[in-house]
Amino acid sequence: MLQNMIKHNYEEIRKRISEYVDPNAISIIAVTKYQTVEAANEAIACGITEIGENKVQQLCERDKLLLPAKRHLIGHLQTNKVKQAVSVADLIQSVDSERVAVEISKQAGKINKIQEVLIEVNIAAEETKTGATLDEFKNIIQTCGSLPNILVKGLMAVMPISADEFHFEHMYNLFCETADMKYTNTQIQTLSMGMSNDYLTAVKHGSNMIRVGRSLFL
Repeated sequence: MLQNMIKHNYEEIRKRISEYVDPNAISIIAVTKYQTVEAANEAIACGITEIGENKVQQLCERDKLLLPAKRHLIGHLQTNKVKQAVSVADLIQSVDSERVAVEISKQAGKINKIQEVLIEVNIAAEETKTGATLDEFKNIIQTCGSLPNILVKGLMAVMPISADEFHFEHMYNLFCETADMKYTNTQIQTLSMGMSNDYLTAVKHGSNMIRVGRSLFL
């Protein structure tokens, strides 16, 4: 049964996390990019309280079909898709430019919403990945300080495959430094770092939110 498999996998993920930290301190995002609505709802029924979609269109199409759970947009966001994203996303994890941040605040203002976001950082400076460079990150978070309808809740990163632990440490240090700076329009509480292949390394290095698809559904 699908539900039994997902429940088993969910419990196994929490068990593995417990070797490092209290699993209740870690937000586990079910990435439903390749899953049916049925599978996503089974995950929610098993105790998952947050789901993540990569594409805005899919997030919008599924919104009314999914059981109650916090909706995350975790994929790259283009400015022409911001209006749709803001209409359904509880948390947008992929803010990687000042332009996108400005548009998010603009569209959120139209519906009287304070949109919660994470700033995505390309911590390993990979040319094939989206995410802000360290210099761009500083500009983005400073720009957000002047935007009335956006609230930066933390940082997000997609680590290189077989990443050196240095990158995880570097990301955690950036997270801590950013929280200490107390920028305007920020409540730096979330470090979204770690996926199915590396979530234990991420948790070990301070992540408090992981994004898992394969390890939960397969």
